Amino acid sequence: DLGTVCVDMGAGVTSISIFQNNAMVHSDAIPVGGWHVTSDIARGLTTSMRDAERLKTLFGSVVPGDSESQDMIDVPPLGERDASSPNHMPREALAEVVRPRLEETFELIRDRLEEVGFGGSQSMRVVLTGGASQLTGLRELASSILGRQVRLGGPPAVHGLAPSMRGPAFSTCIGLLILAAREGLNEGKGQDQGGRLNRIGYWIRDNF
Repeated sequence: DLGTVCVDMGAGVTSISIFQNNAMVHSDAIPVGGWHVTSDIARGLTTSMRDAERLKTLFGSVVPGDSESQDMIDVPPLGERDASSPNHMPREALAEVVRPRLEETFELIRDRLEEVGFGGSQSMRVVLTGGASQLTGLRELASSILGRQVRLGGPPAVHGLAPSMRGPAFSTCIGLLILAAREGLNEGKGQDQGGRLNRIGYWIRDNF
């Protein structure tokens, strides 16, 4: 009843959905996502997009001064064919590149909520999902900028789904497939719901 703001952080777009009384009452989108973070890393650390994506996935953080900030990471230099001579730099350098883009993203989300009259609804919780939501410290950063309780959300469990496909990056895909299965069951009652959901799980496993 208090309402929820779902923030789905995809590769190129961050979508905002507001729910109240079990119904979506507003949706919006910001043209910023995980791809932009990867691009910032590639430019800021002078490395390829492929290596920037790997660095983001393995070491991405928005907390420059955490306990692991001085751990050294290897950054392959752009254009070098010899991968045996990477640049060595502290993880803090990566976090300092990543954090500004995410700060900007949540400031834009905060402004969009204020524009549609939900800026003062402090009781509304925020759920973060999507591939870009997995960066270390992102929940705390979002909470400090939005001034709300924030939690990380993922897709519901589907039997037969590989563990690697149960993360936030698959939330939208799995949610849509479950919705389609439920609507199909409503149209043809008497079918086995468990069997239908199991087949969805196997299909995702075999095709991704």
